[in-house]
Amino acid sequence: MKTWTTILILTTLLALIAGGCNTTLSSTITPATTSTATAQPTATPGQSASLPSIADVVAGVLPSVVYISVEYRAFFTISTKSGSGVILSSDGYILTNNHVIEDATKIEVSLPDNDQTFTAQIVGTDPLSDLGVIKIDGQNFPSAEFGDPSWLRVGDWVIALGNPLGLEGGPSVTLGIVSNLERTFTIDSSAYYDVIQTDAAINPGNSGGPLINLEGKVIGINTFIISSAENIGFAVGANTARRVYKDLIEYGRVIRPYLGVTLRDVTPTVASQIGLAKDKGALVWYVAADSPAAKAGLKVNDVVTQFQGQKVNDASHLIKYMWEYKVGDTVELTYWRGNSEHVTTITLAERP
Repeated sequence: MKTWTTILILTTLLALIAGGCNTTLSSTITPATTSTATAQPTATPGQSASLPSIADVVAGVLPSVVYISVEYRAFFTISTKSGSGVILSSDGYILTNNHVIEDATKIEVSLPDNDQTFTAQIVGTDPLSDLGVIKIDGQNFPSAEFGDPSWLRVGDWVIALGNPLGLEGGPSVTLGIVSNLERTFTIDSSAYYDVIQTDAAINPGNSGGPLINLEGKVIGINTFIISSAENIGFAVGANTARRVYKDLIEYGRVIRPYLGVTLRDVTPTVASQIGLAKDKGALVWYVAADSPAAKAGLKVNDVVTQFQGQKVNDASHLIKYMWEYKVGDTVELTYWRGNSEHVTTITLAERP
């Protein structure tokens, strides 16, 4: 099994990835990878109307949930790992996690309702979002669709699908709720600014499988869990996943907007130490020369408090909002310099 090292998540969370591949991690956050060396819910008789059966919803999506087996080179040996993925087009494009397919020398894909094993090719990977796209040859594959996660609220029901532990017999299904929509993490080279926390069980091998709503739409990609806790799992949100999927297919890479600043969270302590007028926001810690931010007049110690009219409480808010826009878009920032509020416009460039 592939061993992961202990990871410091931001400044407050120490854990190991236990998300989507069936690979074993050595501590608390685990990618759900396993390693080995629009249906509507209907009531089921006997159930309360407030607890409908999800059988029809699951039946509509389950055929598109695939098992991914990966061979990869580890030092001088060939090892294996496994994870999950979801077919998003009838011609065989599959979205999964980058950590499921990274370093792969061979990738094989199995479908729940098909005895054939398909060899897959990597279309593109994006370590920053921990997502990747692979493709199998063929037509008329069952496929799922993205949903709109902007309507999600804490407490909404969600369903996680995948292949935990590489168990035979097809994908597993677990049910839970949205637990939180405001978490942010940095794990190794991946930055998770758009994640859905859920208590739906996610286990090693689930990485890359879909998190769906009760309409059977993909609202996230199951990615990791905190294995030292009970029922704390995370999926990359569909807003990020949809864009990464599209860019990897079209360009082979993800094109991201860029301000050209290094940011830090503003807290009451930071504000007191530096003498800032605001105790919430995104503090400009560094401005790259000739960057969009520099051209717009931003300087070190400016505090950004709004982005396109949306309130910015910390650095992750600003980054999350910015990633919803495209290179070339012009956006409005409100910031404080000393005791004065300023407004500027910035034309977003492509991230180097």
